[in-house]
Amino acid sequence: MIEDETRIAPSPATSRGDRPERRIRAAILALMVASFVASAPGSLAEEPPKAPTLPKTWHATVFFSSGYSYRIIHYWSSGSMMRAETLIAGPPITTIIRGDRYISFDRLTGKALDVERSPAAVAQDQGRVRPFAIELDELRRAGGEKIEDTRMSGVPVEVWRLTDDNGRRTVWVSKKEPFVPIRAETFVRGSSQTLTFDYSNWGFDLEIPASLFALPSDVEVVRFGYAEFEKQSAKEPVGVAPILYPDLLHGGTP
Repeated sequence: MIEDETRIAPSPATSRGDRPERRIRAAILALMVASFVASAPGSLAEEPPKAPTLPKTWHATVFFSSGYSYRIIHYWSSGSMMRAETLIAGPPITTIIRGDRYISFDRLTGKALDVERSPAAVAQDQGRVRPFAIELDELRRAGGEKIEDTRMSGVPVEVWRLTDDNGRRTVWVSKKEPFVPIRAETFVRGSSQTLTFDYSNWGFDLEIPASLFALPSDVEVVRFGYAEFEKQSAKEPVGVAPILYPDLLHGGTP
């Protein structure tokens, strides 16, 4: 007699090894593999490094030399706002950049010039980390290249340079975040003059009150719209305090 085939043939589940305990073991193994891949160094699942968080406020002291004239400048900035205290052969000149206003005043005379900034200058605020010490950004945009690694005053720095028909620009920038300039030097080919900015006393994320960027109430102010100032300054000097940062008033490169 022929044996009943339905009694000896393996069930479909048995032939595929698809028993419940095997399915559980397979799921656990898959989870272990996925966990290993996610935690493995250099794996595809590794998250990309986060960009460094830049300071919100900045301070630096600058010694400027042109070979025959010298200035000492103290800078503070918060976002696009800036205050610069510049000592020029005695008179202390204060420059304040706030929103669409460019303010310059002589603290000895107590007289101030308050001018509307050009739309181009205001627009450039959006692309800047800070309003001052932007020599490296300008140099790189113009096609400058890194030429070496060295040390300056004991600080590891990168040296960047651009040479063109106008002369030669060199910037020494710290290799440690937030990568600030230590020195900027410009050789002007036409006059054979060398301009040097030495930066020191860098400070970051300081508590700077908004009042530092406000015009004092005890100064005598002359105010101009931008077009009005351009028209008037084409005829004669305007105001008692000089425009020391024309790029922050008119736009363009420093």
